[in-house]
Amino acid sequence: MKKILLSLCIFFIFFSCAPFPSKEIAKTKLEIEGLYYADLPRYLPEDWLLLKELWQKLDEVEYAKNKEEAYRLYYYTNYKIAQIEEKLNKKKQEEEEKIKHAKIIIEEAKHKQESIDVHEKEKTTNELKMSEINMENEFDGYKKIASISKPKKTLEEIRYKIEKRMPSFYTVKDEDTLQKIAELPFIYNDKYYWPLIYKYNRDQISNPKKLYRGQILRIPRNITMDEIYKAREEAGAPTPKNIPKRAYTPDKYKQMINELLLEE
Repeated sequence: MKKILLSLCIFFIFFSCAPFPSKEIAKTKLEIEGLYYADLPRYLPEDWLLLKELWQKLDEVEYAKNKEEAYRLYYYTNYKIAQIEEKLNKKKQEEEEKIKHAKIIIEEAKHKQESIDVHEKEKTTNELKMSEINMENEFDGYKKIASISKPKKTLEEIRYKIEKRMPSFYTVKDEDTLQKIAELPFIYNDKYYWPLIYKYNRDQISNPKKLYRGQILRIPRNITMDEIYKAREEAGAPTPKNIPKRAYTPDKYKQMINELLLEE
């Protein structure tokens, strides 16, 4: 009984004396962001959704300055991050094995082609063409498998730069509205684009006039000009198809990606 009471005293003394874990929470968020750039949403989408929820909860306890809950959530989130990192590494290793196997099959197919008998080369033109077509189709199938390669460091750097300039996600802050978010230079640079954000986040926005601090909104990038025209029309733009020069367009997004690729 005395040991239990002593343990409880130490526990309460620790939380009463320990400062609020702001730095620890910031570090945890950076680790979550690192998993995003390591392609976690592609490999393990359900785990990515869990980390998004934990990010939002960390924002809430940080805003409320609930120290005890902050420490509890901090330790739990880091525990889940460690588990997910292990799963992600295992998933990537499995994919690498598939790629290696596909490459071996391609090499074997090439050797098979090189060892074609002289009599095969004397086939008629039509037969030779049919053989070449079949071989190309076979190679295309293997190439598609082999093309799923592990993301290179340089590609991760490019993806990071793209997210810095034109992010695919946005965390809602106090007094934010869809119009204010859409008008931000690094989002769309035009307030009349806000219906696009609403459309792609209907799973967490029931009322477009009401947002909550800490919500993580998806910012659609692969959109068409027709979607932009329709959104501006819904938002009440005077001339929906007269896009301002400063506003976001799919061409500007592609141009930015091409510039980053050339830099590398």
